[in-house]
Amino acid sequence: MRKIFLLFLAIFVVGLTSCDKEDLLGKSATVNVTVMKNGTLKNGVTVYMFDSQSINTSSSFFKPNFSKSSSVTENGIATFSISGEEFFDEQETFYFAVFEGNKYWNTSTTIKKGDSKNLTINY
Repeated sequence: MRKIFLLFLAIFVVGLTSCDKEDLLGKSATVNVTVMKNGTLKNGVTVYMFDSQSINTSSSFFKPNFSKSSSVTENGIATFSISGEEFFDEQETFYFAVFEGNKYWNTSTTIKKGDSKNLTINY
């Protein structure tokens, strides 16, 4: 009985140490979006993030309720941490938009897992 217990304990320990969630899902990526209006950094602006699955890129159709996530600017920068789970492939194109009334301004980037990018939206 003791040998069986030790065997299961050894299997459990090996299982815990051999598999890391980050290895399975991939590393996170970071995107920093600087928001400027008339050349001035804007604080408190909500920046929305979209993936290629949530928008129709051929019609440039953006609506805040279709966004995957949002971030509010601090010191003019909105930071997005994109987990490996949000990638459909090794690299993915993400779109970022700022809305004001019926108008919007956007930018996009293609990013690989584990990378970091800096973007700017001027409006």
